[in-house]
Amino acid sequence: MYRKLLGVAVAATVAISVAPAVAYGATPESGTAAQGDTPTPPAVEQDDSTDVPEESGPEETAEDTASVGNVDAAEMEDLRQAATEEGITLEEAVTRYGWQDDFVRVANQARDSFPDTYAGAVVAEDGSSASIAFKGEAPVTVTNLAKTVRHPVKVLGGRPYSEEELRQTLKATHYEILARPDVATSSGEYDVETGVITIQTQPKEPITDPAAKERFRAALLPARLASSNPAIKIDIEVADQLEFQPQAYIRGGGLLNTTGGEAVCTTGFTVKKGSTTGVSTAAHCGYPSKQRYHNHDTNDYTIVTRKGSHSGGHGDVAWFSRGSYTAAKTFYYNKGKTRYVDETRWAVQGVRLSNYGRTSGYKSSAKIYRINLCFDRECDMVAMDKAVTKPGDSGGPWFNGTSAYGIHSGVAKIGGKSRSVYSEVRYLPQALGVTVLER
Repeated sequence: MYRKLLGVAVAATVAISVAPAVAYGATPESGTAAQGDTPTPPAVEQDDSTDVPEESGPEETAEDTASVGNVDAAEMEDLRQAATEEGITLEEAVTRYGWQDDFVRVANQARDSFPDTYAGAVVAEDGSSASIAFKGEAPVTVTNLAKTVRHPVKVLGGRPYSEEELRQTLKATHYEILARPDVATSSGEYDVETGVITIQTQPKEPITDPAAKERFRAALLPARLASSNPAIKIDIEVADQLEFQPQAYIRGGGLLNTTGGEAVCTTGFTVKKGSTTGVSTAAHCGYPSKQRYHNHDTNDYTIVTRKGSHSGGHGDVAWFSRGSYTAAKTFYYNKGKTRYVDETRWAVQGVRLSNYGRTSGYKSSAKIYRINLCFDRECDMVAMDKAVTKPGDSGGPWFNGTSAYGIHSGVAKIGGKSRSVYSEVRYLPQALGVTVLER
């Protein structure tokens, strides 16, 4: 018997992965600090999961396979797209990026296995090499795993801080500054290789006089004491204006629309909470609370209802019910084309990713610039090396091949450059209590 599917068409015969235990750097509950975790201001949250009963899907004919079902074929298609965007040959793209998925697999294993000493993983800007670092001695198991990657990978010990220390120090400093009555907004990032955290702050009232601006900055300096590790340095800068633009809009046609038919956002990956399934998007796409969900190339739709949202310490994410459709284990990676999700991945600096948005379409040339970024009340965000997304793309998937990485949020100016920004799907259990549906 076939059913109409939420997301795309796919056979529903594969077991669902369950939510992991509390993950690296995560809090057991959104908005509440775990022991040793950074206290954060209450996140903007909405949980309507008990208010929306699940509906049975209609018995309508649908295909039961994804457009691209093979993992290698999916990755090769992303590499071909990257080659087109960068103006290089496919052979050059394979040489430059073809090994990165294996490297991310090893780096993710290192991060999950040694959360207290893992000190970051980085792909060199020119793609010539990669490294995984640790506070203290590098584990032999990681050194051996790194040898399985078809590319030079250095495993380094002796870094004086862990990445979790950087993450917690950034969040503590950022939220301390953000709570000040004379601060309009704040953003923060860190360089995992140097241990330098940079916080940019926008005053509530504009300051043009250089001396007054320096006095304002000096008043913020006590926040630098947030680091208990002297190897971590904190730089505080005063900005005239911080720029972040969520990428939802109200025109055109597409995937997640108002009940009146106006375009809102793109959806990300289908998700599961217990026996309940639905679809993810960005938190700022969660209004109105009832919207139309459309598959591609059809005027048919189902009404979906917001079941939860989180705008805070674990990003900008929300999820909606499945309406009268059945949740699929696939996602749209291009207009009318679908893939399975086989696993979820943590972001790794320097790695190339793909994205799909209802406005900008399918693209594959952006690389991860920074992880665990903070911007206003949202932290644990990932910034790319450039802006490749447009209004209407919010909520869409970031991925590589059949691996799910993130849910698109918007564009922010970071380091003097506009960059696409997403929320990590690995934090969905902490942010919303859901996990991505996998094949």
